[in-house]
Amino acid sequence: MTIKGTMVKSTQLKIPIALDNKNRLYKPQNAEKGKHYFCPACQEKVILRKGKIKTAHFAHKASETCNQETILHKTAKQLVVQSISDWKLGKSDVPRLKRNCEVCRDPIEQLLPDKVEFAIPEYRLDKEFVVDVALMVENAPAAAVEIRVSHAVDERKAKSLSIPFIELDGHKVIENPTVFLSLRDTFRWSCQTCNAAKRYFYTEVKKIAKQTGVLLPTNEYYRYGMHQCNTCKRDIIVFAWPNKGKPKVEPIPKTIQFCRYPPFHNKYWFNTCPYCKASQSKKDISAYGPFLTLSWLSKANPEKESRNTYHKDMRQIASLWYRETHRR
Repeated sequence: MTIKGTMVKSTQLKIPIALDNKNRLYKPQNAEKGKHYFCPACQEKVILRKGKIKTAHFAHKASETCNQETILHKTAKQLVVQSISDWKLGKSDVPRLKRNCEVCRDPIEQLLPDKVEFAIPEYRLDKEFVVDVALMVENAPAAAVEIRVSHAVDERKAKSLSIPFIELDGHKVIENPTVFLSLRDTFRWSCQTCNAAKRYFYTEVKKIAKQTGVLLPTNEYYRYGMHQCNTCKRDIIVFAWPNKGKPKVEPIPKTIQFCRYPPFHNKYWFNTCPYCKASQSKKDISAYGPFLTLSWLSKANPEKESRNTYHKDMRQIASLWYRETHRR
C-alpha cells in the first residue's frame, strides 16, 4: 500500500490460537493447511503461515473491531472454558491452581474441585457485572475467572462480585491453559499447615477457656490468643481490640480490666491474668505475642470491621501460634 509515494506495510495481528469450523481452538503448529481457521475475537478468517523457515503462526489484518489485546483476552477465555470441558470429558488432566496461602502466603498448588461441572464465558452475574468465565456448580455460578492482558480487574468490580474470583495472566493461560497461576484471588483456601494450625489452636484455646472460666467471644470484634502470664507463667487467654482505650463492644471479656500498670502508676484497659490478676504488658502481647501479625490494631475502624476480616485475623493468629509452638 502506498501513501504519498511511501510504501507502508499493512499491520498484521498475530493470532496465537485460532478456531476451526467446530469452534475448537488450534495452535498454529497443530493446524492443517487447506482448512479454514478463524480469529477468536472477531471471527474473521485468518491466514495460516506454516513453512520450514519461519515459526508457524496465524495472522490477519488489524481493524477497528479487532486488536491484539482483544485477541489475547478472548483466546485466554476460550482456553479456560475448553480446558475445563476437556477435563470433564476425560480428554485432559484436571486444571491446577497455583496461588499463595491466604494466611501464611506460602505457595500452594491445588486441583480445581471436582464439583465444578462446566464453564461459561462472558457470564452476566447481575445487571452490572459480567465475568470473563463463570465456573458452574449445579447450574449456578460458584466462582469466576478474570483474564488480565493489560488491565487488572476493576477495584469496584472486585469488591462487588457476589462469588469468589481468580485473576489470571492471559499470556500465561495461552502458554498453558491447564495451570491457573493466580495474580489475585478471593478464594478462602489455606495450606495444609494453616488448616492443621486452625484445628489445633481452637482445641487448645477451648481447653484454657474451660480451665480459667473465661468465655470466648460470641461477637466478631475481639481477637483472642494464648499467652503465658507475665507473672505466674500460666497459660491464659488474652484479647485484642481495635484502637486504644476502652473496648466498645459488649460483652467485654471479664479479664479485660481498667487497672493500674505499675511502671506508670496510671490506669489503663489491660488484659489481666485470671489466676494471679496481674496486668499483662501490651508490648509482650501485641508486639511479640499472639497478635504480632495484626496490622488493624491501631488503624481499624470498629464500625467497619467485616466478618471476613475477623476470620482472616483469627486464622493468622492460629497459624503464628502453631508455627511458634512447633518450632520449640
